[in-house]
Amino acid sequence: MCGVFHLPKTVIVVVGLPGAGKSEVSNFYKEQGLPMFRTGDVFREEVVARGLELNIENSEKISRQLREEMGQDVAARVVMDKILKLKDKLICIEGPRDMGELAYIARLSRLVLVVVRADEDARFRRLVSRGQGSRDPRDIRQFRWRDEKEKERGLSEVLKTRKYTRYEVENGGTIGELRQKALVVLKEIRSNAR
Repeated sequence: MCGVFHLPKTVIVVVGLPGAGKSEVSNFYKEQGLPMFRTGDVFREEVVARGLELNIENSEKISRQLREEMGQDVAARVVMDKILKLKDKLICIEGPRDMGELAYIARLSRLVLVVVRADEDARFRRLVSRGQGSRDPRDIRQFRWRDEKEKERGLSEVLKTRKYTRYEVENGGTIGELRQKALVVLKEIRSNAR
């Protein structure tokens, strides 16, 4: 007797350094009808649940604690639990920061990596001007500290990996230009997912 083979879900994983534009791309994919999750929300929700002020330092502290207590892929596990309950076949996750998270997602889905890049000056200007207060750096020192923490956690390897299907989106222009590039990538991913 022949079993029915179900193609796995395709998960678009959008990554980039802070201010590169990954949220803009992820939000655009959500507007295009994809369910969208952020791994960072797992840690931000825990900061709030513990009654701490939601800021860069507390988010970093809690994310480090949860990873030490529950494993490096804790955020990916929480998000994938939600994703596996969906009927949707194409989903977006923003923000995995280490190879363990990618490996966990890839075990349960067809992972497609979208790396959003922008130069340091542009990223700093965006973060300072977007006005999200305690979530964003107040000065260049804090901006570089956050970059280093992201890289230490494993984001450097994630941004370089060639282990998974991968697209790069350069964000050096307008939001409209970024969205157009993201749309081209999404069309190709949809075409390959069929």
